[in-house]
Amino acid sequence: MRLALMLFLAMTVAALAQSAAPGTPASAGNLPAGFYPKSPCTKPGPPDFGRKPDQRNFKAVEAYNEKIRVYNKAMEAFNPCIQDYAARANHDIREIQAAVAAANPN
Repeated sequence: MRLALMLFLAMTVAALAQSAAPGTPASAGNLPAGFYPKSPCTKPGPPDFGRKPDQRNFKAVEAYNEKIRVYNKAMEAFNPCIQDYAARANHDIREIQAAVAAANPN
């Protein structure tokens, strides 16, 4: 049984490698490159608040604080989004591991 499974996998990999476009390296795994959906979350870039303004310049302080508020709001939206994406990815990993465990007779 184990030998048959190994032969089947070897033939499948060989067939996939042959069906790949010329010059395209064969995938190291069972799934094609780019198969997994990318995160829908928009990660804020590194903060660029500029120099801290003179505290006596009210308008400059307000503008500086507004940049911080905007960045914090973006991070507040990003964090739960990426946590949800990671939780779903971990679920997918567990499903794949269960399928591999079910296929492995040991």
